[in-house]
Amino acid sequence: MTPRVSVVLPVHNGEAFLEDAVQSVLGQTLRELELVVVDDGSTDGSPAILAAAAERDGRVRVVRRERGGVRNALNHGCAVAAGAYVARLDADDVALPDRLERQASFLDENPGVGVVGGAYAVVDAAGARRSVVRPPTGDPELRARLYRYNVLAHPTVMFRREAFEQAGGYRLQEVEDYDLWLRISERWQLAALPDLVISYRLHAGQASVANVRTQALCVLAARAAAEQRRAGRPDPLEGVDAVTPELLVLLGVPAGDVTRAVADHEIHWAALLAEAGEPAAAATLLADAGAEGGAYPRREVAARVALGRAKESVRAHRPLRALRLLAQALAARPSAVAADAQAALARRRAPR
Repeated sequence: MTPRVSVVLPVHNGEAFLEDAVQSVLGQTLRELELVVVDDGSTDGSPAILAAAAERDGRVRVVRRERGGVRNALNHGCAVAAGAYVARLDADDVALPDRLERQASFLDENPGVGVVGGAYAVVDAAGARRSVVRPPTGDPELRARLYRYNVLAHPTVMFRREAFEQAGGYRLQEVEDYDLWLRISERWQLAALPDLVISYRLHAGQASVANVRTQALCVLAARAAAEQRRAGRPDPLEGVDAVTPELLVLLGVPAGDVTRAVADHEIHWAALLAEAGEPAAAATLLADAGAEGGAYPRREVAARVALGRAKESVRAHRPLRALRLLAQALAARPSAVAADAQAALARRRAPR
């Protein structure tokens, strides 16, 4: 029987949390599913975990391949998936039991929607909840935010195979999801469920300095390419395999924007990791963001990190902690707090 939903889960050396991720899919209230796990050259205990899962449950399909990166693994998994709907999950996350049933029903009832995400709980390496992130649910609000940042967390989404194939699949490594949502949104509506769909695990292994820098460059490239497509011009990233500063110059992105984007990404991840109990990883990112000659002076970096942590504390319903962090931000750089507030107010007033 053809599965109603295919869950595509790429993994590379993910033995620490893989069993929990797999069982969260197999325990779904929606039973007509397949779990396509693409083992991207794992050298740890992941293959043994997957072999045991496949032996216990015939809905598990394991595809083992040489290491090729998450983008290639995802395209391979989507190519062999049989469902008309494809859901994503990462090897360190956990799907709530009725997630697939609710998202598949939503797509059934809303034929114009190509991608549906949902709210998610941020948990630390031990599984303790740190905060809850709730994106907007409607297409206009999601679309307005998508032009600024990736508003749909990758492991929360379910998309139509038709929408995925029309867009041409995943492209840019590190922001393969953001680039895909931008292209899908040019033909389809976006949506998100208001309720939790996954527990999203945040840990140090997700955000090295190197991949945060690459992610920042790719975000700028995906956004610039989307602007050119909206203007009726050809897609400048067609056939592009890697984003470089030189490519961004050709796309019309000012050098100063590149420097600031890298620093902003490092500060964002540092704030998240600090709140998730990963101070060493946060410190590494902060040292790079505050390096001499960078986008911001060190005091402003400290203020921006404190602001980011304050926002996470608000999401975690810890108002007193949020106030203390806001006070730290004000003490470090009052102008940074004022600029953040002005930017937020401008976004609220901007036409949708």
